[in-house]
Amino acid sequence: MSSTPRWSTFSSCATEGPGAAPRFAGTDRRGRRAARLAVFGLLVAAAALAGAARPVCARPKPVRLTLTGSGGERTVEGTDLRFVYFHTRYRRTRVPVEESPTRQRLEVLSDRDDCRCVRFADYSRVKFTKIREIEIVTHPGERSATVRVSRLDGRTNEYPVDRLWGGGEMFPPHFSVTIDGVEREFLLRLADDTGATWPDEMLTRALLVRRPPPPGRRR
Repeated sequence: MSSTPRWSTFSSCATEGPGAAPRFAGTDRRGRRAARLAVFGLLVAAAALAGAARPVCARPKPVRLTLTGSGGERTVEGTDLRFVYFHTRYRRTRVPVEESPTRQRLEVLSDRDDCRCVRFADYSRVKFTKIREIEIVTHPGERSATVRVSRLDGRTNEYPVDRLWGGGEMFPPHFSVTIDGVEREFLLRLADDTGATWPDEMLTRALLVRRPPPPGRRR
């Protein structure tokens, strides 16, 4: 009887037992490749769905501003209205006695911050999305303004500057807004210098929502 030599290349068709169909190495490679392509396609589809579901941050809507100066009032469009405030902190550093008899120097530092809101001294705030109109009222001879806030629900409140965040500090808050591509800042309190005066043009009104809400509807 003849038998297949052990060194025969016919063994490249592996069998797992009597009567089992031969399994070729090329078939396994094609199957693995197809599986990888299928997994890659699923990952691409999942990434596309996640990108479509991700919310897009809307740009702030333009704000109608009323500026008052020596030439009267004018109405302009502005963008990126923000309430600017400062965090005041103090730091003591050692210095030579020739500079200070106490060998210490007190430094006053201020960290600028801003928000789309009106922030108060008691750490509370009202977001611009809840405000219909902001008015800044100044009176002759006074060194600080009053901020009148009209909410969407119809409530109106007046706040002197010292009730706003940092209103009584060395670095008082103010409003900033971009007009015709230029960022402008509008004071709410004059500096402590006796010769300080209000600028020639001031922000007196910012209308955030053009149309008031329907009567009886609260947001």
